[in-house]
Amino acid sequence: MNALDRLSQHAPDLSFELPDGKPVVKLGLILTLYFKNGYTRDTKERLLACFRRFHEAYRPALNCLIYRRHQKLTDPAFEKACDAILKLGGHEEFSLCLSSAADDTQAADYSLTALNSAEIHGDGLRSFIKMVMPWHMLADLDGRATFLAWAQYLCDQVKAEHGYGGLSSVLPHDYHGYLPAEYQLAQQYSGLEVDSMPHASSIELLDAVKGVNWLTVLGQDFLQRVGGEHAIAQALHDHEDSDVLTYCNGLIVQAGGYPELGRDELPAAYVAVNKVVRPIRIKQPDQLHFDTTGGKSFDQADTTKWYARFDQDDARQD
Repeated sequence: MNALDRLSQHAPDLSFELPDGKPVVKLGLILTLYFKNGYTRDTKERLLACFRRFHEAYRPALNCLIYRRHQKLTDPAFEKACDAILKLGGHEEFSLCLSSAADDTQAADYSLTALNSAEIHGDGLRSFIKMVMPWHMLADLDGRATFLAWAQYLCDQVKAEHGYGGLSSVLPHDYHGYLPAEYQLAQQYSGLEVDSMPHASSIELLDAVKGVNWLTVLGQDFLQRVGGEHAIAQALHDHEDSDVLTYCNGLIVQAGGYPELGRDELPAAYVAVNKVVRPIRIKQPDQLHFDTTGGKSFDQADTTKWYARFDQDDARQD
């Protein structure tokens, strides 16, 4: 059974609905990127170009616009939000989201979200952009190629410093009540990226990366710190269908032909990339979840263990 077959077999176990049929946890294919200079006019224009392209490509599926408030997506409302963002000063932060979810209580199949940093923070805070697409687009080669093309495009547009992409539990915009579900699934599937709160990492992922997944994005500064493209090529040498994609500021490392859930064993290609990337991984991460009600979620000990899930004894580095 190949990676795609395993994914198809287990995918139904990773989505949950409320009794009324409302989807609250979905298996998704995500890409999260961190970048600098989110306050400049040039970066805002490049970022909004991403949203306009996403809006054009997936408009029939999109229902919700979030800019200052939740609202039904209309073309005029979207353009008004884009115009307002371009008029903001350098010290003003903004967040923008396009989503297929009908409201903030439902998990989305498609979404694009960004949060910028203000000029006052200088280099002490990162902006981020996160894309969500349905996992089943991987079922055909065109779908996989589409996702990878989007990954390269977004990396180019924001000149990504670092990031990651792969399978993840997608929660509603109002996600707090479903963090225990994200926790439980992550305990069973090592390949799931815990990514309900990418904004919380904006301040700690300055000189370090979060880790590896199917896609691991490394800007030039981080790439040189791990030994350059040669070190990446060596790590992937024995892993069929792995690849390295380029973008304007670095590399996108693809660990295997398809993302893996890691249900029964650690994905070998992920472990291989992790061995190279581990020296630049964040050393003392804040816990992945804050206090929640309704069930167990990530505390500090669980967080430390999750970040180290792909570490092997022969890869330990002090």
